[in-house]
Amino acid sequence: MHHRFTVGNVEIIALSDAVQAYPGSAIYPQAGDALDAYRHYQQDDGGIALNFGCFLLRDPERTILVDTGLGPTENGKLMDELSGAGASPDDVDAVIFTHLHPDHTGWNIDPDTGKPRFSRARYLVPGADWGHYSQQQPQPDSFQRDVQPLMAAGVMDLFDGEHSLSSSSVAVPTPGHTPGHTSIMITSNGERGCILGDVVLTPVDAEELAWANSFDWDHEMARATRLRLVDRLINEEIVVGASHLPAPGIGRFVRLEGRTRWQGFNPSEDAS
Repeated sequence: MHHRFTVGNVEIIALSDAVQAYPGSAIYPQAGDALDAYRHYQQDDGGIALNFGCFLLRDPERTILVDTGLGPTENGKLMDELSGAGASPDDVDAVIFTHLHPDHTGWNIDPDTGKPRFSRARYLVPGADWGHYSQQQPQPDSFQRDVQPLMAAGVMDLFDGEHSLSSSSVAVPTPGHTPGHTSIMITSNGERGCILGDVVLTPVDAEELAWANSFDWDHEMARATRLRLVDRLINEEIVVGASHLPAPGIGRFVRLEGRTRWQGFNPSEDAS
């Protein structure tokens, strides 16, 4: 199934590269027995299923792909998802990364040719993440495999701070998960949307915004970003596309009885 929603005249298609479960105790190692209150989000073995989602944005100006998933090494489905949605890699004008973790860069390079898979696209990379990972010794394997070749091919653009993608979409800094973590804010015809990235990972931390998780680079910064951004998303009733919340990762954050919650919905389904 492919799930579509619109923000004004921007069509957004949610694409799922994979779904994998991770132990709740590994995601939230400091939570301890407090995790027991969220058994309804866990599998029988204590695992929490994470969707690995990407989002295709189509507006009158350009077609933008947000993130490229886990990739073929993890038997990802992004290429099939794109095809089922009536799109091809050659339709993509720009690929933007919310951050450079390997589950967001996996389909960048065609392993058979060594060339960028989205052949027409510019690849937009948060400068703070590029600086962070390029300086590591050794550099992460996925960085060398998925990101370095983009620079070598001359198709990569670094950006910092707010960066306009089109007249309706702008990349905004939401740091903490990584140094350069970025979300996409969409405004069109009086409607608003947000492609969140990994500011919130599961329905558990949607309810426990102050909890630390094992994937964030800077826990205090990530917590501050999460509290600030989710508050805005609730107050402004912004529709959200989120990378790892349950597939298709489309919904809203709401405040019920003084607590935040994720409310997912499937606004439109297209059988593939």
